[in-house]
Amino acid sequence: MNGKDYEKVAAGYLRSHGFRRVKITGRSADYGVDIVATKRRHRYAVQCKFYSKPVGVAAVQQVVGGMAYYNCDKAMVITNNTFTRQARELARMDEVTLLENIKSSGRLRRTLLMVLYYLLWVLLLIMGYTAVALTGIAVSLAVTVFILYLRHCAVRNIRSSGSLEEISPHQQTESTGSRI
Repeated sequence: MNGKDYEKVAAGYLRSHGFRRVKITGRSADYGVDIVATKRRHRYAVQCKFYSKPVGVAAVQQVVGGMAYYNCDKAMVITNNTFTRQARELARMDEVTLLENIKSSGRLRRTLLMVLYYLLWVLLLIMGYTAVALTGIAVSLAVTVFILYLRHCAVRNIRSSGSLEEISPHQQTESTGSRI
């Protein structure tokens, strides 16, 4: 994965956490902003850092600098790693949200495996194992529907408890960036 791929991962993360109008700037001269997104009447300038070491103050400075260019009133830095103490201090003073340890969800891989799984049942059906294939497909669909229902209930409970609410810079997590 490279920086451009990580911007897509970060955009997907934001969408899955209630952000709308998530747009990757896609420019080399992006003024320190890789993504622009909206949530609850706030426009966020987002800097993405796919690093093998902790992210320093430069990322916070860059995103703060790019806020005005993209007409944003909030700023955020997202990384697959962690942040240095200095970056945390500057972010706290500049009211920049820091999200760390945000990694690819692996949805594409899971989707591909699910397609292959159902193709196996279709192959059994074509080969003449009709009863086995139809039973397998029925059980698989029932399990899938049940899992989707459980996910729906869990997301509804999380939203009603406020866990996916917007956080202030003073409530930022220290070890995981999953509280947005």
